[in-house]
Amino acid sequence: MNVTVYSKPNCMGCTATKRLLTRLEIPHTIVDITDDGAAYEYVRSLGYTSAPVVVAELPDGMQHWAEFREERIRHLRRELDAIAYLNQELS
Repeated sequence: MNVTVYSKPNCMGCTATKRLLTRLEIPHTIVDITDDGAAYEYVRSLGYTSAPVVVAELPDGMQHWAEFREERIRHLRRELDAIAYLNQELS
């Protein structure tokens, strides 16, 4: 599982997204799209023109969305808990 936040400086939605991910203990990587041209182009290729863009690579596929979306982040936390539970049950 990998969560990446494509962010930019002085972005209130970016800050709120990073804070909630941290508070919910969701491991994530921050990529500044103003410093990384390839990351900026990737975000554009997904169809987004505003930050933040969150990309979550999960066992059942990739999810992505733009802007601060508390409900999506909380849903991601529940998905991660379910994955951890299933992994524990299978081992």
